[in-house]
Amino acid sequence: MQLKNKFPLLVPIARAAINATKQLASRSKVKRLLGSDIYLEIGAGDKPGANGWTTIDMTRHCDVFWDLRDGIPFPNASVKKIYSSHFLEHLSFQATQQFLRECRRVLVPGGTFSICVPNAKMYLEAYLSGVTLDPSYFGWKPAYNNTTRIDYVNYTAYMDGEHKYMFDAENLIHILTKASFKNVRLRAFDPGIDLLARDFESIYAEAEN
Repeated sequence: MQLKNKFPLLVPIARAAINATKQLASRSKVKRLLGSDIYLEIGAGDKPGANGWTTIDMTRHCDVFWDLRDGIPFPNASVKKIYSSHFLEHLSFQATQQFLRECRRVLVPGGTFSICVPNAKMYLEAYLSGVTLDPSYFGWKPAYNNTTRIDYVNYTAYMDGEHKYMFDAENLIHILTKASFKNVRLRAFDPGIDLLARDFESIYAEAEN
């Protein structure tokens, strides 16, 4: 019998201990960054930072291993720029409010917040209008069941249980404004930070702290 079957609590306890150890090591990395211009890419996935950016996520190759449910591991007013791509839709509305408060806390006055989220509107409009979307619109195969047109909505709304909130341009601007960011506006695709492969399904915005 495998240990995980005999001792079902062993695996989550071990995983929690490993994650705590990694986060402790990340605190040292954060201290080394302080005093320099800090550009954070939050919820970056499994990649190291490039072009001056520091990545944060719970993945093997990110620069700072951190569970963002514990906040952002930087002091007040210590970060110059924050960028987040296709991350906010994985949070509930309430968790989004908490996350945006944390972003404002760590940003310096006048610091830049830049964000990219999936555009749910185009999937909803395709469903309502009867437009047939190309298969490229459903890039993550586990989330698309290809039953009937309503699966356009299921795909963007739920993403096989990964998504918790949908955005359109109006809603994104509203949420950032209500979070007390300044000069909130939509922006164009930026090849320096944004992923070209996701441009067709994305909404971009930026603001200042």
